[in-house]
Amino acid sequence: MKRFLFFLAVASTALACASNGASPDEIVDTSDEALTSCGPARYADALAHYKNAVAWSKDRLAHGVCRSENGFLWAIADEASRAVMTCGDFRRVIRTSPWAWPVREALAPSLTLRSLTGELLVIKDSPWQSWTGTERLFERGTTFWARAAGAYGSPVRIDFRDDGDATWGELVYDEATGDISWREVGAHYTIAMTGTAVKPRTVTVVHEGKSVSFTLGVDDPAEYQAAPIFVLEPIGAGAPKLYSLVSECDA
Repeated sequence: MKRFLFFLAVASTALACASNGASPDEIVDTSDEALTSCGPARYADALAHYKNAVAWSKDRLAHGVCRSENGFLWAIADEASRAVMTCGDFRRVIRTSPWAWPVREALAPSLTLRSLTGELLVIKDSPWQSWTGTERLFERGTTFWARAAGAYGSPVRIDFRDDGDATWGELVYDEATGDISWREVGAHYTIAMTGTAVKPRTVTVVHEGKSVSFTLGVDDPAEYQAAPIFVLEPIGAGAPKLYSLVSECDA
């Protein structure tokens, strides 16, 4: 009876929003499976974080990251992570719900999204992590950034695509003029296993005849329930450490 009354209230709210002219993507869906598996209290807590992630993603997409109060990749990913860490069924909600499209679009370049949706079974560095399917996720498109360097932003960014294609971007200093500019060149990448399919991978990127290899891994978040941060740790020289989430608008 309590569950019926809960959903009756949710349905009434949705109908009220519709009657007031709210567009469909302004109405957040609910999940009977999530409520059943997590219970009303945990479900309500997770739903609040999920709503934040959706609203902040929409704000980012509508106004741009630096003109939105909470539209940073890091903030959106953390709220989505708090939702799935509170009630695991929200992984399915974020992955499949038509109302979650702003979250999927905002976080699309980040491998962190694939952890939040359960497509990559890695949430932290542990013996239970599984990197199965990593190659397919890179082919669907993912980006890694170096930590921002002052007012100029990230000094290196790599965009991975299908068929081993990539784009290597970096800040370049012109000694003659003193200008710092952004330059992008075509690149190619390969992914190699370090053992079985569940083990981490080695990613090698070749750009302008230079080959740089990285160990793909995950850094545990600083706060409990915050989003996992996937990293490309350079093997030797040639590139800085790269991250699946980037600080934005620091300048």
